Amino acid sequence: MGILERADQRGVWRLSEDAGKNLHRIIAGNQLVAFSTRLGVAIWARHKEVFPSLGEPIALCITSPPYPLRVQRAYGGPTSEEYPDFVCTALEGIVRALQPGGSIVLNVANDVFEERSPARSLYVERLVLALHDRLGLALMDRVPWVNLSKPPGPTWWACINRVQLSAAYEHQLWFTNDATRVRADNRRVLEEHTARQRELMAAGGAQRSAVYGDGAYRIRKNSYGRETPGRLARNVMLRGHACTDTKAYRRVATSMGLPLHGAMMPTAVPDFWVRLLTDVDDLVVDPFGGTVRTGLAAERLGRRWIVTEWIREYLQGAASLFRNNAGFACNF
Repeated sequence: MGILERADQRGVWRLSEDAGKNLHRIIAGNQLVAFSTRLGVAIWARHKEVFPSLGEPIALCITSPPYPLRVQRAYGGPTSEEYPDFVCTALEGIVRALQPGGSIVLNVANDVFEERSPARSLYVERLVLALHDRLGLALMDRVPWVNLSKPPGPTWWACINRVQLSAAYEHQLWFTNDATRVRADNRRVLEEHTARQRELMAAGGAQRSAVYGDGAYRIRKNSYGRETPGRLARNVMLRGHACTDTKAYRRVATSMGLPLHGAMMPTAVPDFWVRLLTDVDDLVVDPFGGTVRTGLAAERLGRRWIVTEWIREYLQGAASLFRNNAGFACNF
């Protein structure tokens, strides 16, 4: 199957390409089921060798491609100049399988700068235009993922040269192939009412009338008094990076002697998008699976899922998060 390759002429073999820091990539042209459940499968493979021939309608792709950082993480990544082409190429097969009104959500970095400059790179803007022009995707929204617990940075421009502000958010770009049929329902992500709104509902609504902004906003007597199940979610995602799943992954990976993933997304991030953009039994995919948080969120919400990841060690650690799910099987 090509899972093994000869390391030298003395009979020494290895499982895959060395990716540095004890990470191993799958050999090109091969696919191996890492682990699976009744609802989904994590595949040790390169995404471009799985999704173009999937043959199954996809409702949602949510992923965080490797960031175009000046100093790359252990698993590598493209430059900011290469990024639009890198992402478009990765998504081509997924976009072809995307059902009408299906969505793609990309989490991309904000802390990318022009070379030797405190000016932020325009790679995100180039990426948005490329996805529209090359793949025909419509931009539904830019949702910043605000993480106020991020360490101060960027270090060089914020902490040393004191030019930039400390970064506290990343971009979440939401696209669809058909905005007129987009399969979104904001009632699935309603939030708790504020204390003030609960007071208004209990009192039967506002007890006054008022006009603001030259008539742009009006408060009418008894408005806001209708009982509703929750308030609409804002298009700003407030989530810290602390996550019980991350803690569990770290414990297991450390006990197994596995290198830790350098950029783990909390499960709460894909959970929001899976609830907003899919129904039970829909198919959710992630071509850059990492520690398989997209699959974990889909699994818990009753969605089917397929995740690819080309680094063996990340999948080995992620498998521990699924051991109690129905139909779990692991090939590592």
